[in-house]
Amino acid sequence: MDCIEFLKSKNVDFRVIELAEEPRSAADVERLFGCPLKQVLKTLVFTGEKPVMVVLQGDKRVDLEKLKRLTNQSTLRMANPNEVKEITGYSIGGVTFLGVNGIEKIIDSKVFEEETVNIGSGKAIIGIEMKTSVLKEIFDGTIEEISE
Repeated sequence: MDCIEFLKSKNVDFRVIELAEEPRSAADVERLFGCPLKQVLKTLVFTGEKPVMVVLQGDKRVDLEKLKRLTNQSTLRMANPNEVKEITGYSIGGVTFLGVNGIEKIIDSKVFEEETVNIGSGKAIIGIEMKTSVLKEIFDGTIEEISE
C-alpha cells in the first residue's frame, strides 16, 4: 500500500510536502524544506540474520551494539542499495516505513522529543509532515533508544 493511502486509511492528520529536487540524504531534506535536521526522520535498513528497519532523526547515528542486542542478532550491517530495494520495495532516498509489512521496525525514542517530524513517503521528492503524537499512534513497531 502506498504511504499516503496508508495514512488516509488511518484517518490521521498529515501534510504532503513536495520538494524541488530529489534528496539523497536527511541533510538534503533539511536544505530543501528548511526544517531542522532533528525533525527529518531517516529510515535505514540493516541486514543480518534477518532484516530490520530503523527510524531515527537525521542528526543521529544508530548504536549498532544496541541494535544487535534489541534484535537478538550477532551480525548486522547496513543494507546496500540493491538490498534496500529488494527488502522494502523502495529506492534509497525514498524509503518509508509506513505501510511496509514483514520486517521488524524500530524507531528511536528520541524522535518523540520533537513536536513535528518529516518522513519519507516512498517517493523521493514527496515528504510527509506530521505530529509525533500521530506518528506514535500509527507506528507498528518497537520504540526504543537506539541512537548514539
